[in-house]
Amino acid sequence: MTTLAVAPPHLARLFNRLDAADASDPLLRLELEFWRDKRGSRLMPTAADLAQGPDEIAAGIFVFQRSDGTNEWEASRTGPEAGRLLGLASQEKRLSKMLAPRITARLRRLFETVAETAEPLAAAFELRVKPGRRQWIEVLAAPLSSDGRHVDGIYGGIVSHAEAASPIAS
Repeated sequence: MTTLAVAPPHLARLFNRLDAADASDPLLRLELEFWRDKRGSRLMPTAADLAQGPDEIAAGIFVFQRSDGTNEWEASRTGPEAGRLLGLASQEKRLSKMLAPRITARLRRLFETVAETAEPLAAAFELRVKPGRRQWIEVLAAPLSSDGRHVDGIYGGIVSHAEAASPIAS
């Protein structure tokens, strides 16, 4: 019998689903496949390895780099859809300054976990956007390393699916 690892409580509270093996969204699966191809036999690829990606995933990808000596993450590259969903202002690229605070808190925890484990993670969560509407967000976060030993960047993607909230059963 296989025993699955239990998500740490700080992640279980923030995400409806965590998956180390794969993403459920087709575009995020393509992004993960691209990351794995560029990684090759190494533990982690560099940000430069992922500079030129397939056009079909370009809109939803992001690359964040850890700022020197801090726990701050700064976007060095975002596709237009990723930038919109992340709430990144045109001039400000720091994670702490994103215009979507509910997403920011989740990303910070996800990035910290990926940096600690050096393994990619896919995570999904639900946001209530207005009464009767919800938005499912799925995020892929995969480690990057400039020296092959320490995680100093995150490559990933983000997708959103809006839907009507389920009526309460009576």
